[in-house]
Amino acid sequence: MTEKEKVKAVTEETKELNTNQQLVALSALIQRANLASRLGQQFGGKRDIYNALGYKKDLTYDDYYNCYDRQDIAGRVVDMPASATWRNVPKIKEDDDEEKDTAFEEAWKGLSKRLKVWHYMERADRLAGIGRYAVLVIGVRGSGTLSDPLEKSSLKKPEDIIYLSPFSERSAEIATWETDPGSPRFGRPLTYKIDFAGDLKGSVRFTAGQQIVHHTRVIHVADGLLEDEVFGRPRLRRVINLFYDMAKVAGGSAEMFWQGAFRGLHADLRDEHELGPDDEKNMTTEIDEYIHGLRRYIRTQGIDLKTLGGETPDPRGVFEVLISLISGATGIPKRILIGSERGELSSSQDETNFNSYIHERQIHFAEPMVLRPFIDKLIEFGALPEPKEPYKVEWPNLFELDDKDKAEIADKKAATIQKYASTITAEEVVPIPEFREKILGLDREPSEEDIAYLQKRLADDLDGDDAVDDEFRQRVRGNRERKGDGR
Repeated sequence: MTEKEKVKAVTEETKELNTNQQLVALSALIQRANLASRLGQQFGGKRDIYNALGYKKDLTYDDYYNCYDRQDIAGRVVDMPASATWRNVPKIKEDDDEEKDTAFEEAWKGLSKRLKVWHYMERADRLAGIGRYAVLVIGVRGSGTLSDPLEKSSLKKPEDIIYLSPFSERSAEIATWETDPGSPRFGRPLTYKIDFAGDLKGSVRFTAGQQIVHHTRVIHVADGLLEDEVFGRPRLRRVINLFYDMAKVAGGSAEMFWQGAFRGLHADLRDEHELGPDDEKNMTTEIDEYIHGLRRYIRTQGIDLKTLGGETPDPRGVFEVLISLISGATGIPKRILIGSERGELSSSQDETNFNSYIHERQIHFAEPMVLRPFIDKLIEFGALPEPKEPYKVEWPNLFELDDKDKAEIADKKAATIQKYASTITAEEVVPIPEFREKILGLDREPSEEDIAYLQKRLADDLDGDDAVDDEFRQRVRGNRERKGDGR
């Protein structure tokens, strides 16, 4: 049976689900609903924390998307891992020759630049973080309809790949599954029903509608996989309750400030004074106009106006607790998550921890689950030439020191050398070779070029003082003899 016939057969099989299969599917849904209903239950169900705190138990993609789209810190939780992972892109190499590219390397460089591959991989990564998965559709020139499977070596050159399009879980529904236990794709999607209008549904400028797309034209991207290879864990799932609480703290404190900034007025009518119907109506009108800024005075004949008391609590303590919990749950250091704290830049330890997290993500997710499946698919179908040697993926070093750090280290080393050189007995306690190796991180002995340069500097500075020059040479010779080198 050809791949196309298999797709048709599985589609028909899916349409003809018998009653037992429907009951099994319904049972699974009921089990999920029962599990969700038990969230937050305490004291044998007498207390429901989730209901008391206003948490939603059964979350959908729209819940995650709305939180991502409207909540500031939630957007950073989703976007930061993806943007940091793909910010410094890796090198794809077939060999170690830096001067001349192989046919595979040249074809990859041209294709990745033309199609903006890294840009689309980052977008697919972000979309996968909102829901349980995302897909990256590979557009192929002259290959039939999207529901047709691509055949091996059906493409001839990189230019046959004409576009890349990322879609979220909401826009890329899984239509059929591979049900053959003998297939290497058992339990994985066979086809997708993709809405190419995406978030532009109903837009006048684009109404492409839904189309069935075969899995050979798709890269499936899922982060946080556990039991299967299809559905990951949304990045906001563990922290969405905290964002509900953060909305209460930020929005509630803002409302209390708004109400507390103008604490209200209490109109106290004096005992000897009475208000007529017109007086009461006029006073109410004037107070309303005063509150809304339409007038800056109130006539209060026979009335004492008093300001009502109020208190505006400081939300910083509660906010600190919430942001700390979010940081711990997501693995993003707090100072990096919110950009800065008290006007300070994130500490070097925070940056090191975050870089370690991103490096691990590059090695265990971005490369094996996104990048290599994409490149392997292009090689399999002929868009990229088969490399003679297995290609390598080299990620940039995230722990490389910047110019500021290098300057600080150089300054400290210079101060250390100055103190060592000015201490008369320093060489007896720590010999020069050991000082160079253990303290400065240099070779135990200076090179011949370094010695020649230092001798020249000494000669220039001291107008050729042979005594000093000979003393320097003798000290170098003595150090070599101590370590057993008689040169």
